[in-house]
Amino acid sequence: MTQQRPIVGDVIEVTTEKMAYGGDAVARHEGLVVFVPFAAPGERMRVQITEQKRNFARGSIVELLERADDRRDPPCEHFGICGGCQLQHMSYAAQLEAKSGFVRDAIQRIGGIDWPHPIPVQPSVEFGYRSRAQFKIKSVGRDAGDGPGAPQFRIGFNQASSNSVCDVMFCPVLTNDLNEALAAVRETFHKRPASPRLHEVEAASGSAGFSIQPAIGALPSGSIEVAIGEDKYRIEPGVFFQSNQSMIQQLIETVAGSCKGELAIDLYCGVGLFTVSLARRFSRVIGVESDAAAFRLARKNLVSNNAPNAEAVNQSAEEWARNFSRRQTRRNLSPPGLIVLDPPRTGAAAAIHDVGAIGAAAITYVSCDPTTLARDLRVLVDRGYKLDEVIALDLFPQTYHVETVVKLGLR
Repeated sequence: MTQQRPIVGDVIEVTTEKMAYGGDAVARHEGLVVFVPFAAPGERMRVQITEQKRNFARGSIVELLERADDRRDPPCEHFGICGGCQLQHMSYAAQLEAKSGFVRDAIQRIGGIDWPHPIPVQPSVEFGYRSRAQFKIKSVGRDAGDGPGAPQFRIGFNQASSNSVCDVMFCPVLTNDLNEALAAVRETFHKRPASPRLHEVEAASGSAGFSIQPAIGALPSGSIEVAIGEDKYRIEPGVFFQSNQSMIQQLIETVAGSCKGELAIDLYCGVGLFTVSLARRFSRVIGVESDAAAFRLARKNLVSNNAPNAEAVNQSAEEWARNFSRRQTRRNLSPPGLIVLDPPRTGAAAAIHDVGAIGAAAITYVSCDPTTLARDLRVLVDRGYKLDEVIALDLFPQTYHVETVVKLGLR
């Protein structure tokens, strides 16, 4: 007789096997995959089913029967409520091991690519690293106890799987400057609130202090400077820039390394983070960026860092790659020596076929999402490229996110 599958509300006993990308532990119950948040591999527990799908279920821990050696008490009082972190309950060594597994699983399962070699994960400082953040703001009514009809606000970050705001006074993953920014925004709002329609504040810290966007009261806003090694970059809170400044130099060296040649292309170049370094290694560099604000900053950063052999182009990566591929065919242009891609989390699906058709001698793909990375790598492999190196960097400790750098060459 076939046993009935558990339904929502049922309590079952499971043993977790590994971590899944997204931060949940994976268990199995009579063939059914069960995802369990805030669990660690190798734990036995009683779990209540909270969601059921055709091929899997989700559950929450009711009772921990056997605790993993890698489990630890999370250092943040908001962990489990705030949606910012998913792995604080695991030792840092276990987090790094899990992230290596995320990358390997995606490359093999989604990309269909065999990578038998180790995937090292370069470690970061565990806390106090995050230099960019979005502070969420929610009005929760008025309290006459704080003055006549004084408005009250929750200011912090979204709760896990929710648009509700977790009120956060201090976040251990933020830099000191960003925690000061969080406190300053809170104080300013409670003294003299900004527009009730303002639900989010972008904040960034640089080499000296912080900046927010949009401007609120007398708090600092506008562009700020970030020093990375010998280079200095102007950034803005609302424009993308890597958020773990302690790891950026290592990321640049991993991407650019000992590469050199005539022409390098930096697609999705942002404010020119890799473009500047590539300009010291190649005779000519083209950085391509569709966002107008990032493009404007990239041009400034190329000038301020003395990179006259590099130019920034305000164009989408897919449009640039398509046009270059067509010109290449018509004019018999030589392919670039290197193409660097650092797309957003959604990947480079719109550009990847044309990128592969260009036939650059080498491609370096930088990704913050192993799943879209693996999808795009499959296209490049089918175009005749092979994976030469896979390196992960832990730019996001305490979360399931991982930065991956894959270097490819033509077979």
